[in-house]
Order: sequence, then structure tokens, then C-alpha cells
Amino acid sequence: MARRTPDTLDCASAQWIGKRREQEDVVKSLSVDGGMLGIVCDGMGGHLRGACASCVVADAFASAFAESGQQEIPARLAEALHAGNEALAATQKEPEESGTTLLAAFIRDRCLWWISVGDSPLYLWSGTDGSCMDRLNEDHSMRPIADCLYRKGEMSLQRALRQRCVLRSAVMGGPVELVDISVMPLLLHPGDAVLACSDGLQVWSELLREPSFLALKAARERSSRHLVETVMEQVKDMLEPQQDNASVWAAVVRKS
Repeated sequence: MARRTPDTLDCASAQWIGKRREQEDVVKSLSVDGGMLGIVCDGMGGHLRGACASCVVADAFASAFAESGQQEIPARLAEALHAGNEALAATQKEPEESGTTLLAAFIRDRCLWWISVGDSPLYLWSGTDGSCMDRLNEDHSMRPIADCLYRKGEMSLQRALRQRCVLRSAVMGGPVELVDISVMPLLLHPGDAVLACSDGLQVWSELLREPSFLALKAARERSSRHLVETVMEQVKDMLEPQQDNASVWAAVVRKS
């Protein structure tokens, strides 16, 4: 259900299994210390128990963040990531037998912090720009590297397309190779929407055009619930034959 926090945040989430046999994404949302924490974990389908991995990491991250004694939000996010990674390691019979990406966003007093491992995108949709979503976090897949090599003529299109989905970092119970964390908060303004997504929405975001933005804008003005439902309707309308699990957590800043 959509809910309001003291920061006048309107939050909601939605998921779709897509064309997969199992839903391996997990979305969590909880109110913490006057702010709102949103978590998206995308279990790795190519590994054993991807759905279990995403649940374990999301639950451990949420608990550690809520119970942390850290005052600085970046340190608190890093501590929670460590707790999630350790919790996953404790469930494994073999090292790194399962894994998940992780994206967590915390909003308080109209300030946004995040931490991410993997390729799940975090978007800022400005309330003053109706036709552009800016990605805030780093992409820890081969996508940006493969695209760059293709543009330079150093990689074929077929190979680039195969390489795009390969992860360079994930939470797997062992060393985490790449972590993107916001050291300084990003100031949000009334009308802004923050969208934490699984990578099942990557194609959707790349194909967004004016008609889609008009529908999204109308939904955003009504509620975060209508916004996430409209996102999922647009993903379904793409009719992607290999559509991955799709998940989105949205927080819209409302005027006090």
C-alpha cells in the first residue's frame, strides 16, 4: 500500500514476474527514523537459489539499517550492506553459490542517499522536467563497457549484446568488487520522483518517449501507487519475449 511519512513522501512499489518461471526480485519499504528506506534486490537467476538470496540480503539489510547506531547515513548504508552479505554467506554450503544485486535508497528531510551493488538502476525524475529520467547510480554490469567498445568498432554488435548482461559485481557472500555509495546527499524538491528499479526495467527506461512520459506524469500527479502501476503497464505493453522480473519502488516528494 502507498504510505506517507513525516517528510511528505508518497511511496509505493509494484512487481511483475515477466516471462520468468519464478519471481527472484524482492522489494522492501520501511519507515526508519523519520525517513523512508526502499530496497530492491534482484536474485541472480544463473545461480542456485537466486530468490532465496534476494530475500536473505534484503531482510538482513533492512534490519541492520533500522537497528544501526551509526549517525552518518553513508556509514549506516555500508554497515547494512556488510550485514546483508554476511547473512547470505551464512546460508551457503559452498562459497558464492548464490547471489543478488542490491539497491537501497534512503530519503529523509528531502535528502536522498543510496548504495548499490550490481546493475539495478536508480532514477531521479525531476518535477520540473517531464521528459527525462536521470540515472543516479553506477551500472556494475558490462553494459556501459560493451556499448563503448561497440561504438568504437572494437566489439561486434552480437558480442556486445551478449556481454551487456554480465555482472561485474554482486552480493554473493564473499568480497564485493564494486560498490556505489552516495557520500553526500542529493537534495530533492517538491514534485521530484525517485525510482529504484530492478534491471528488468532497463529496456523500458531506454525506450521512454513523450507519450509514455505524459501518462507517467498524469499518474505521478495522482499518487505513487498510480505511478508504479503505470510503469508496470508500460513494461507489459512492450511485449518483450524474454522479459525479466520487473520491480519498482517509487517515492514522490509532495508539498507540505
